[in-house]
Amino acid sequence: MARKPARTRRAFGQLRQLPSGRWQAGYTGPDLAVHRAPSTFDAKDYAEGWLAAERKRIELGTWTPPGEAAQAQTVRRLTFRDYAESWLEHRPIRPRTKENYRYLLDSLILPVLGDRVLTTITTAEVRAWHHGLGTEYPTRNARAYGVLTAVFNSAVDDELLDRSPARIKGAGQVKHRREIDVLSPAELATIAAAMPPALRLSVLLAAWCGLRRGETFELRRKDLSADLGVLSITRGVTYRDQRFIVGPPKTKESIRKVTIPPHLHGDIERHLDEHVGPDRDALLFPDPEGGHMREWTYRKRFDAAKATIGRDDLHVHDLRHFGGVMAAHTGATTKEVMDRLGHVTSSAAMRYQHTASGRAELVADKLSALAAQPTDRRLRAVT
Repeated sequence: MARKPARTRRAFGQLRQLPSGRWQAGYTGPDLAVHRAPSTFDAKDYAEGWLAAERKRIELGTWTPPGEAAQAQTVRRLTFRDYAESWLEHRPIRPRTKENYRYLLDSLILPVLGDRVLTTITTAEVRAWHHGLGTEYPTRNARAYGVLTAVFNSAVDDELLDRSPARIKGAGQVKHRREIDVLSPAELATIAAAMPPALRLSVLLAAWCGLRRGETFELRRKDLSADLGVLSITRGVTYRDQRFIVGPPKTKESIRKVTIPPHLHGDIERHLDEHVGPDRDALLFPDPEGGHMREWTYRKRFDAAKATIGRDDLHVHDLRHFGGVMAAHTGATTKEVMDRLGHVTSSAAMRYQHTASGRAELVADKLSALAAQPTDRRLRAVT
């Protein structure tokens, strides 16, 4: 039968012997809360000595809760590197994002600020660090500053800092300097025709439905509705550590249903008949060697196809941009573009609307079309 822990009542505090034989000490402090020693003791004498020291601090008026002094000492020694490593380890982010954060920390942040005590880093030091990044890579710098800010904000949430020293206005933002000459529908059709037959539909779906590359390569027969009119985006695939990883899309907003333009229905039907296995889980665009499409394999075919229209500047991701611009060109609202492409914020969708040349004239033409076809049906607006 297990021996019950021994308890010793005293004029001040209480001692308790644990089943392990070690001693635990505690007392009711001036704040009327029960406080225990931050660790147990090998011998009863040591526990009694700790109680005596705590009682002395109360009598002298220098008492603070016993955990606070130890915690304050730990915080004083905690380096930015130690805290950032723990922050990254426990942050619930996707593997690819964690790799990017790891790179930014190791290459840009920790070499300068890593060995500094977390609580002593000043805004001036952060400004000096940011200035030292230079101006050649503004996007990289903005992302590095974003990681630094996130670490400091977490330290504030953990009550290790009263205020973040990262307070450089606009440092986490960057203006996108790359101007994209958006494909015309005819150019898109030419590129698709130049792709291998089994990959032609990948160009058309990615462009007209605004898909990300990882979303396109994970599409399966089951993701198409029975009438081929709707595409369900619920997964994406990435290649990390020499293996393919299938998981949710980039954000929760990316889980969506995309209405497929009717002019693609015939292409889809032919593709399913000629290039996709009968199983519901069959990939729409498998790699020639089997399994998921390898990025470098696809890029080689895409680069050859885009050369037929002289567009060496074109990236695979620009197909998604085409989808956003075309949706905006039809007069789709910002919310409609966001829903179609799975955006979290309206900023990207607004870029597509600004890019769509001739959209103002199209909207005006549609207004006139409404006036020419009067109806008693009322539209409902959500404000």
